[in-house]
Amino acid sequence: MVPSKRLHPVKRVAESRENDAARVLGDTQKKMRDQEAKLEDLKRYHKEYLERFEATARQGMAANQMQEYRVFLEKLDSAIKEQEKVVLASKSECVSRKEQWQEKRVRTQALGKVMDRFKSAELKAMEKREQNEMDDRSQRGPGNK
Repeated sequence: MVPSKRLHPVKRVAESRENDAARVLGDTQKKMRDQEAKLEDLKRYHKEYLERFEATARQGMAANQMQEYRVFLEKLDSAIKEQEKVVLASKSECVSRKEQWQEKRVRTQALGKVMDRFKSAELKAMEKREQNEMDDRSQRGPGNK
């Protein structure tokens, strides 16, 4: 079996692994975007709730109502800080998955180049054999096949 055909299953496996890594990267990026959206929602809700608190405070409010607003705003602040940590972890995971995919892509491309070189060498060898056969036939003459 010619070398290029022997490498074909290896390249197929490499391509499959690259595709799997790309799929995992895509999933990780989607999760990161979802976590970022969740963080933005929390920040927006915090801002709206703070505006509501300020508007209500201008009109006057009871001490217990003010305390409830503050407690809830503190909980929102805490949730935002936790979500920021989740987003950072998601970004880190994306970087890691991207590196894994790139490594697999480089391997697949390298195998492709090796296969191309083998195919090119095989083609040259075949052309040389054919040329030698034609030269042999022409040396034998028209009736000496």
